[in-house]
Amino acid sequence: MKSFLKALTEMFSKYDPDNDIVNFPLKKYHGRIEINKALEVGNCRVHYSPDYAFETPVEVQNRIKDNTLLWIDNQNSLLGFSDQKKTLLVPLNKINGIEIQNMLKGRGPAESCLWIYLYEKSFVTLSISPEIYYFDQYADDIIKTTGFTVTFSPEFYNA
Repeated sequence: MKSFLKALTEMFSKYDPDNDIVNFPLKKYHGRIEINKALEVGNCRVHYSPDYAFETPVEVQNRIKDNTLLWIDNQNSLLGFSDQKKTLLVPLNKINGIEIQNMLKGRGPAESCLWIYLYEKSFVTLSISPEIYYFDQYADDIIKTTGFTVTFSPEFYNA
């Protein structure tokens, strides 16, 4: 009975970003990172993406305090989004643009999402904040840091 209840709890419990590293081990990046431009975007969580998630390289850890960092490495043609433990590394030549979407509180919670859109018509979620409009304040600085346009998707209610 306990295992059945545990299975139900895990099935319907909220996503635990602190536990995703345990469930999905991170790859190690074997190049040398050189950050050319960087933007601190507060203390938001780095989302997990199996194709792009890595352990945060030492060169990046040295720049991060308690904030999350969006950065560009021109030598390796990478865009990085990092906290102390996890980094998303996306090749610049795969990126079509960056998007912010705000979800209004409905039956579900309000949240703000930051995404990278890829040329293959897919996307990578960088972060999701429980604070609506959170990433709006960084839109202009994201454009200046990355050189990519930032678009805003229409808001909708989280039903």
